[in-house]
Amino acid sequence: MLPSLLWISPGRGLGEPLYQRLATCVRAGLRGFQLREKQSNPGDILAFAERAQPLLAEHEGLLLINDRVDIARASRSGGVHLGSRSLPCQVARSILSPGQLIGASVHDVAELERALEGGADYVFASPVYPVRKEGRMSSPPLGPVGLSDLVRRSSVPVFALGGVDPAKVAAVRDTGVHGIAVLSGIAGARDPAATVEAYLSAWS
Repeated sequence: MLPSLLWISPGRGLGEPLYQRLATCVRAGLRGFQLREKQSNPGDILAFAERAQPLLAEHEGLLLINDRVDIARASRSGGVHLGSRSLPCQVARSILSPGQLIGASVHDVAELERALEGGADYVFASPVYPVRKEGRMSSPPLGPVGLSDLVRRSSVPVFALGGVDPAKVAAVRDTGVHGIAVLSGIAGARDPAATVEAYLSAWS
């Protein structure tokens, strides 16, 4: 089952601080986590996934692996999340075990249509609000209107990603999205438990 709040790891390494932050967030009510650590080696990603999977499963949560279909299968995670340069959804489906999910990142209607044609089970629509990525601005923001249009066109659950803080959750929820995906909002929080609780409270 897809949660209403999903945290994406910040890509700063797989040390104990990341695991402890994840554990803190899960205790606070987080039920979805995407392991997105592009700079780490595959063995370390697998080891972390095998540690995180039972933590989330104990709370009926969902672990997703970014991009690495092989690690998603080997770790028996909930599935894989694919970007624009990842394997096609159809190829990922042939590798994954039955029941594992495939997610895709989309930024416009054309990308949404490709994801749906490929058989994605859910999508991240981004950025909803302006965000800065590595010293540059991201793609033009969708805003609530553009997000609402993607939700209307989608036959699978849509998560809103990009610049969504707790104060913006209500406006985003009103577009009809299934949930919120958050990266820096939780990764950079001084009090991650309180931040998770604030997101969940704003959603309810």
